Amino acid sequence: MEYPQYFSLVEILALLIFSLGLYANLAFWLRGGLSRTREGGMGEKLFHLLGPLFKTVFRRDFLKLLSLDVLFQRTLTREDPTRWPMHFPLFLGFCILFFIGSLGDQFAQWGWIELDKDARWFAFTNDLAGLILLAGVSLALHRRYILRLSYLKTFFEDKVVVVLLLVSLVSGYVVEGLRLLSTQSPIESRASFVGVALAGVFSRGVSLYAPVNLDWSAAHLLVWWFHAIVSLTFFCYIPYSRLFHLFGTSLTLLINSQNRKADLVGADPSGTVPNFTIKQLIELSGCTRCGECLKVCETYKDRTVDPIAPAIKLKEARRHLLHKYGPDWVSSLLGGRNCSQQDLSTMSEATFRCTLCGYCTRVCPSKIDLQGIWYSLRQEYSTALGLHPKGFKLLKEGVVKEGNIFSYPNVDRAMWADFVGDLPPEGIKKPRAKVMYFVGCVSSFSPLAQDIPQTFTSLLIKAGVDFTILGPDECCCGFPLMAAGMKEQMLGLIKYNTEKVRELGADTIIFNCPSCYMTWRQEYSPHLPGVSMKHSTEFLLELIREGKLRLNPPQQDTLKVTYHDPCDLGRNQGVYEPPREVLHSIPGLEFRESRNRKDRAICCGGGGVLESADPKMATDISYKTYDSFRETGAQTLVTACPQCKRMFQGARKHLHGPMEVMDITELLLRCL
Repeated sequence: MEYPQYFSLVEILALLIFSLGLYANLAFWLRGGLSRTREGGMGEKLFHLLGPLFKTVFRRDFLKLLSLDVLFQRTLTREDPTRWPMHFPLFLGFCILFFIGSLGDQFAQWGWIELDKDARWFAFTNDLAGLILLAGVSLALHRRYILRLSYLKTFFEDKVVVVLLLVSLVSGYVVEGLRLLSTQSPIESRASFVGVALAGVFSRGVSLYAPVNLDWSAAHLLVWWFHAIVSLTFFCYIPYSRLFHLFGTSLTLLINSQNRKADLVGADPSGTVPNFTIKQLIELSGCTRCGECLKVCETYKDRTVDPIAPAIKLKEARRHLLHKYGPDWVSSLLGGRNCSQQDLSTMSEATFRCTLCGYCTRVCPSKIDLQGIWYSLRQEYSTALGLHPKGFKLLKEGVVKEGNIFSYPNVDRAMWADFVGDLPPEGIKKPRAKVMYFVGCVSSFSPLAQDIPQTFTSLLIKAGVDFTILGPDECCCGFPLMAAGMKEQMLGLIKYNTEKVRELGADTIIFNCPSCYMTWRQEYSPHLPGVSMKHSTEFLLELIREGKLRLNPPQQDTLKVTYHDPCDLGRNQGVYEPPREVLHSIPGLEFRESRNRKDRAICCGGGGVLESADPKMATDISYKTYDSFRETGAQTLVTACPQCKRMFQGARKHLHGPMEVMDITELLLRCL
């Protein structure tokens, strides 16, 4: 069949609308910076965007990445395998119908290829692809409207997408049935099995209920135009709707196949560089709103209100940033929103009700670095808009004026050392040493955590380690400021602390606090080349292997312990085995793993300075996390983080829990 007159004009119009949407999205992406410290020119940005993609294409594993992750969508099976039978048929059916059915037929009309619509392979493939697509849509509707899964959030545009897709699919089959009736050849000989079936139904229906001579060709043309307009409307809608994740997710998977977290290092004190990188703005377009992040978000579980849901935060943030960064025409086309002050306040509150545990990043099938986006959003709301919880003002004043988050006189930072036994005559603050122990604010000032530096220094002394602390000269690492969206305030801290390390001549820095450890590795390392940074569990394991710490069985006949992976040590820095190896090195210890372990560990509630934003939420999460370890039957809950110990001790007291809470350094000291 020849295409009707003027249809080519409709196609051109649809292609222009689609291309305009693609260009608008690209224009929005290029409003991001090259990094958090450098904006760059337009040419640099295009190179920055295309460079990683070019490198990815020429990687050895590119074909594997493209086929398994992008095309076969392997990442969908990692968390919820039931999503794959729904999502992959949608993707597969759409691609076959679009690239083989629509484009193939179009190229044949232009004379580029030879193709007969009644070719058995072509007709059969199109009918089968339509059924595959219909199966995917049916499963999606069942999950969303029959099962009503709580983590699936439905918006008006989702309903528009489903209606357009279903109408296009069904009308396509009707068009094929009418086309077969309008021809003179035997229908039964055709390979379009759905079209043949519908043609038979239409023919019998007309003969039974409308005994007139029906012009099948005219009916076919009318329905064909309807189908074409609906299909092209669906095609045009892709760049302006959540369907654009077809492009955004694919780009995100390819870009994030390379570790580019370095893009987030640093801050721009002048405020001229956007708080978001190009990569992050692409990631905002890559969210499919699948709900996997909602299922693991402890803060959302605690309140179950939409603004806190990670996927909703991304959606609203994108609308806000489209209005702020995108040109007016881009914002209007892509749904940018000029948010009211109340809306911005709500979005800010939701963003800071997060522990920054990184679990959402771990489960995201699109491999979006959600944690990096949360840091940037905090910077946006806190610094750029001045919207942050009241408690952050005190936190900032304490760090700026006294050098610690508690606003205590920093001269008292090492008072805990007065209670360390077997102190050497010269003390533990020395003018020079190869090993520096960075204590951190929580361990230095919190009564519930001060025994951690006491026991750790005792272990170092017994192992004969030549180390020093900064004492009153130590200042906050800056993580609380970074988590509060005030990263520019920590630049002075980085300069100060790195100068102190150089004065000591230290080549190794040890941390009890995972947040300090993570911050120094990410933010300080570029300023301290050649300096090794280790968490206390990594350093203690080395001492045990070298025979400098000899461990005895615990006083009990059998001590049953379980271990909690701190978020910033485990999931965010990948340190899982050293603490476990330390525990396994203790004779007579019975170690019991929790089901919430390693990269699936849940936060203690004290991460991301949540206590300053919402103390009740933080304590509620700590209660649930502590309680989750009871099923192990352990007598002692061991962790390797001062903040985790603080939170779990409070939870144990409130719940009258049977498990003792202990830092791993305390357990080791008991076994010497």
